[in-house]
Amino acid sequence: MRKLAILAALASTALATPAVARDKSWYAGIEGGLMLVEDTNLDIVTDDGVTRTEYNNAIVLDHKTGFDVDLIGGYDFGGFRLEAELGWKRASLGEALIEGDFTGGPDVQADVDGSVRVLSAMVNGLLDFGDDDSWNGYVGAGVGVARIKHSFNDDDEFDVSEADSGLAWQVIAGVRKAISANVDLGLKYRFFNTSRFKYGSVDDGGAIDGKFRSHSLLASLIFNFAPPPPPPPPPPPPPPPPPPATQTCPDGSVILATEACPPPPPPPPPPPPPPEPERG
Repeated sequence: MRKLAILAALASTALATPAVARDKSWYAGIEGGLMLVEDTNLDIVTDDGVTRTEYNNAIVLDHKTGFDVDLIGGYDFGGFRLEAELGWKRASLGEALIEGDFTGGPDVQADVDGSVRVLSAMVNGLLDFGDDDSWNGYVGAGVGVARIKHSFNDDDEFDVSEADSGLAWQVIAGVRKAISANVDLGLKYRFFNTSRFKYGSVDDGGAIDGKFRSHSLLASLIFNFAPPPPPPPPPPPPPPPPPPATQTCPDGSVILATEACPPPPPPPPPPPPPPEPERG
């Protein structure tokens, strides 16, 4: 029974190792995966010095599937994590719908050669839930800054190569699993959104503005900088050996049961005979 108790204690200590390693520790990781960019509606304002004209949704950009990678690093407080993130996103452009109000004719569907790239720096807050020893889930959000760059042209030589920076925010959800005391694998979803970017200036004749929104599915590889878990407690000492069996001899002495009692003492000698009477 004592051996079963010791084995159970050792097993529970081993199973708890990943959770101990993640909580109250720094971590860093790399993530990457596919990204879907929502159609980007570009508003255009033109000013020829006489007339100022605004075109809402003048150009609608369609994107091909892109990629999203980031580096993360943070601290796990146990149930809550605070992390910094540096991300890079890129997607090629597919087609552009140019509204007739902007061209002065019918709507035009044109093939576009170009891409959109986003460099972001974010701060995320994440809530963990579930069993740290197995699968663990988390949800969170982040805010930061993003630099967006569009480079594209169409068949009519409408060229754009501009960049702008602004605020960004994101919503995050994911799962992860500890595969060792210091390494986690995970899957993460991210919705990323920026404030409106602006290219050009009305004072220079025209300006373009829009908003970037994307959805990403990422694989995560996380390393936890945690000390090794403490060693298990030593097993209890073995019980003392039982006392040896004894026996009590007729003379009252106590000896080991494997020994023989001493022989009894010899009987006392008989008394001397009485003296013979004297003769008269």
